[in-house]
Amino acid sequence: MERRRWLLIPPAIWISCLFLIQILGSLAAPESSKMPSQCPEGSRNCAQTMVVLDGSPEAVYSAAMDWIESQNRVTVIEESESTSHTVFRTKWMMFPDDFYIESGCTANQTWIQIHSESRLGIGDMGVNQNRIDALLDHLSAIEFENSNC
Repeated sequence: MERRRWLLIPPAIWISCLFLIQILGSLAAPESSKMPSQCPEGSRNCAQTMVVLDGSPEAVYSAAMDWIESQNRVTVIEESESTSHTVFRTKWMMFPDDFYIESGCTANQTWIQIHSESRLGIGDMGVNQNRIDALLDHLSAIEFENSNC
């Protein structure tokens, strides 16, 4: 009987940690779904980039949303015609990471801005930059029709 009790301790600790992470993650949620202007200075758990692509802003945004919706553990918080705020949850511990995209055009070029940031912790072991790189790889593999903005 004593051995059985010891076997239950690791799962109980894991479930307790998941519960605590979800509570702290909801308390640390951003107040709005607006794209952050930049990563906090000295942040090791945030990545942001802007790239220019061929194609209309609508086509680029739609392709980005298709990629987001194909990922695991994703919840779309807010979405409009050219912006979205999504929460990705990491495997095992389910840490929440906020992921923003925004597309538009200037000077006959279509751009997409991507921001990924962990809500909790001081580091992300490169997860946010890897997520952005995966989306950019997906977008670069698509041949968009040339479009004047």
